[in-house]
Amino acid sequence: MKLRRSVVASLLTLMVLLPMSSQVGFAHHSRAHYGTEESTTKGVVVEYKWRNPHVYVVWAVKDETGKATQWVGEMASLTSMIADGMRKDSLKMGDEITVIAFPSKNAGSSEALIKKITKADGTVVVDNSRVPNIRQP
Repeated sequence: MKLRRSVVASLLTLMVLLPMSSQVGFAHHSRAHYGTEESTTKGVVVEYKWRNPHVYVVWAVKDETGKATQWVGEMASLTSMIADGMRKDSLKMGDEITVIAFPSKNAGSSEALIKKITKADGTVVVDNSRVPNIRQP
């Protein structure tokens, strides 16, 4: 009898918690906070974070007055980036880059989902244009 109650309690707990765990996972992988309009910026790499769960690039973009704004760009996991040909040494501080990205919809935010990075010499570091639905409305 005790065992039966324990099994029933475990199953009920699982039935309640399992659906919630998928929502947390979906929320983490959601790109809803990024806009659907592409933005192109030119700047200089300030930081490059080659790590899981996502690779990040921080680049400084100067406006017409010379004031710099730092952008933080999110990319995929190390495994995905390596599969796309990117390596730990693909970028370094001081590299001049052009970034095509989907900026955050949050006002005042300097975060973006990176679509493509090209170095000043024309070398394409990453191009997620081929990824289906990278950022579709």
